[in-house]
Amino acid sequence: MKNQIVAIITSAGEGERMNSPVKKQFLQLASKPIIIHTIEKFLQTNIFNKIFITINSKDRKTAEKIFFSEYKLTRKNLIIVDGGTTRQKSVFNALKFCPSSVEIVVIHDGVRPFVKIDEIIKIVDFAFEKGAVTLGCPVKNTIKSVIQNKVLSTLNREQLWKIFTPQAFWYKLIYKAHKNAERKKLKVNDDAELIEKIGSSVFVLKGSPENIKITDEFDLKLAEAILSNNLV
Repeated sequence: MKNQIVAIITSAGEGERMNSPVKKQFLQLASKPIIIHTIEKFLQTNIFNKIFITINSKDRKTAEKIFFSEYKLTRKNLIIVDGGTTRQKSVFNALKFCPSSVEIVVIHDGVRPFVKIDEIIKIVDFAFEKGAVTLGCPVKNTIKSVIQNKVLSTLNREQLWKIFTPQAFWYKLIYKAHKNAERKKLKVNDDAELIEKIGSSVFVLKGSPENIKITDEFDLKLAEAILSNNLV
């Protein structure tokens, strides 16, 4: 079915924690912008009818130059969407661009370039069955609840997971969840939490720990180490 599966890659953030004049999504990683590494992973799956990239309107010309002039990506399947003031609003903007025939939407952070191709495909397959799925992995460290430097409790590590992207959803379900958040003015940590807010279940698939989000200088050094050691 045409336009059955689409991806939304979020790349509209300011990247203030990176302390760089260049926004993190456009920083070079192994002589290639981080966002290009990410987009190429999704293109290599060959399962997406459309890939929407949310970009700050101030960065549209930069993005178009990188995507379409320097890396010769096709405008037919790669569509730039103006981002909102938050990641949540950016995703909702992109959801509004999706054709009515879409069944599955995969949402991913543009600065997670090490997602594995087989994990993208796997999460899409699982989403068709379950409706709402995220990648993640169990935490290894002891986790404590702390307020004002005081430990309130030690959490049960057996029930705790680090949550990654991509996250995949039935289109109608995630659109409903975003609409509910807009109406109630909810602010959440990720799209999966929006599904929780409307009382629906979210399932987790174990993903690779190399699927890091590059948010600061340490993450960038870690990303370079991952590449240099051929861990992806």
